[in-house]
Amino acid sequence: MYSRNYERPEAEFHFGKPYVRTLNYIRAENNSRWSFHMHSHSDTLEIAYVLSGKGAIYCNGRFFALTEGDIVVKNPMVSHAESSDSLEPIEQICLSIDDLKFEDGENNVFPMVGLSPIIKSGCKRKLLDSLFRDIIEQTVDINSPDMEYTNALLKMILTVILRQTRQLIIERKHIECGELMHEVRKYIETHYMENLSLENIANTFHISVYYLARQFKKYTGFTLNTYILSCKIGEAQRRLIFTDDSISEIAQGSGYSNLSYFYATFKKKVGCTPKAYKNIYKLSAK
Repeated sequence: MYSRNYERPEAEFHFGKPYVRTLNYIRAENNSRWSFHMHSHSDTLEIAYVLSGKGAIYCNGRFFALTEGDIVVKNPMVSHAESSDSLEPIEQICLSIDDLKFEDGENNVFPMVGLSPIIKSGCKRKLLDSLFRDIIEQTVDINSPDMEYTNALLKMILTVILRQTRQLIIERKHIECGELMHEVRKYIETHYMENLSLENIANTFHISVYYLARQFKKYTGFTLNTYILSCKIGEAQRRLIFTDDSISEIAQGSGYSNLSYFYATFKKKVGCTPKAYKNIYKLSAK
């Protein structure tokens, strides 16, 4: 015997009130050359599920192979074309969905990861097979289908698909944020001699000051101001050792217009004055 108590759940996904506007059930076994030419849906989302067989879809300028268990998301105004494999004809169900609304999202737009329209069903394949085939049984060749039940199945399908994509979305955002912070770091390394600040860097990358400060520290281990200072002082150290530039020139080239402030900052950061640092390390560098 197994027993467990559960707390009252909070709603995890908010869809609005989506419903199936149109259903297309395709079995290409009687037409091995089945295809659908380039088209798009102006205001509805279409989700297709490959029940059996193979096919291909052209979307976002690329061809993608389709196989059993694949979920295909076709957001509004995204042009696409489809075809069936001649040796393993495709069987799929296509649901045109309306009144779908995610929080902070556009109407009838499903949150996607990257450019591929395909989501793998993975370990949820048997469940999705059952849900989609149940929709077929409830609607195909039935005079008065139970649309309340069909739309309840739709919400279950959307929940399962979102669970499949949630981790991918998190990982994608993590990668994108890491790439963005890498670009911010490179920007600082080439512009540290300018009058950089948290605010003007945030404006340059069109992000909020809070987001920039928090994510930069997360991905680099430095606060943004500390990293800017390290770049300035690092450049000053390099030029003190490897060039014959004057300390005034070095201060200017490191982003300090005030020589006294440069002296004070350098000594605080390095532990000695720029002149002393030059005398200590320049000989050893030769």
